Amino acid sequence: MASERSATHLAPGFLVAAPSLRDPNFEGALVLMAGHRHEGAMGFVVNRPAPVKALDVLAGVDDSLVMLARRSGRAEHPVLVGGPVSQEQLWILYRPGSLESVDEEEEGIRVGRRLAIGSSRPLLEALLRSREPGPFLLMMGYAGWAPLQLENEIAHGAWVPLAFQEDLALSIPFETRWEEAVKRLGIDPQAFVVGGGGAMA
Repeated sequence: MASERSATHLAPGFLVAAPSLRDPNFEGALVLMAGHRHEGAMGFVVNRPAPVKALDVLAGVDDSLVMLARRSGRAEHPVLVGGPVSQEQLWILYRPGSLESVDEEEEGIRVGRRLAIGSSRPLLEALLRSREPGPFLLMMGYAGWAPLQLENEIAHGAWVPLAFQEDLALSIPFETRWEEAVKRLGIDPQAFVVGGGGAMA
């Protein structure tokens, strides 16, 4: 099967939630994996909208950021629920090459060659000030797994690994990312939903 990958090479990459996964935090989720080591794993759900917009989140950080968001026309920028852990923390998925004013210390976690996930205020301000920051995602919280927890969930069919593909994280509308990921696994999304794990045969 094209989706089979070693459990030590899940990041960067994606996890596609199988229909059998009924955890309300991850049902129908597409997770971008940012880190996977013996100590555990870390990822971000990239297809679940939060009930707030950028303006609501920035209002709790700094009034000057609210002003920047309004001036740049990004006040209504969607915010995603990145996962159930530390949902009070804001994370940003973006293309670091588009921001000249951000140094390496502020870039955050590199995901593949052209993406990064950061959480600093200078990074957020640089994105809001930039005229052409490129696409970016605002995410509240993240997903975390203890040692071997994720490997066990994959073995039990809760997740299907998918190789890293940059456009799936930023270019495709978040509402259709899970369906697109399923298609890239070589599966009909409708059959996957109806047939469950057996549709992958």
